[in-house]
Amino acid sequence: MTSLDDLLRQHGRLTAVHVERWVARGLLRPAGSGDSWTFEQIDVARARLLGELVDELGFDDESVETVVDLVDQVHTLRRQLDLLGRAIAEQPAAAREAIAVSLDRLSRR
Repeated sequence: MTSLDDLLRQHGRLTAVHVERWVARGLLRPAGSGDSWTFEQIDVARARLLGELVDELGFDDESVETVVDLVDQVHTLRRQLDLLGRAIAEQPAAAREAIAVSLDRLSRR
């Protein structure tokens, strides 16, 4: 867990105002409250991304929300595809081969 002070130190351009705004918008989800917030690694990485979007790329708050939502969707889809791949790998060889044939046929459409 990372404290708010540590988060701000790690990301020199971030301010408490940035973080408070992102928490209020639901883009960061710290544990605790106010001055005693602690952040999981996922929120530390997300804060880095948010900072880059705002400071380096000049995105406004609405655009940042859209980008983060899209990134979350991509991660969710990747996780679902990984699970689907594992489920397919557990099937008998004949079922895996039938799925491969179907995928090949569908990809040619």
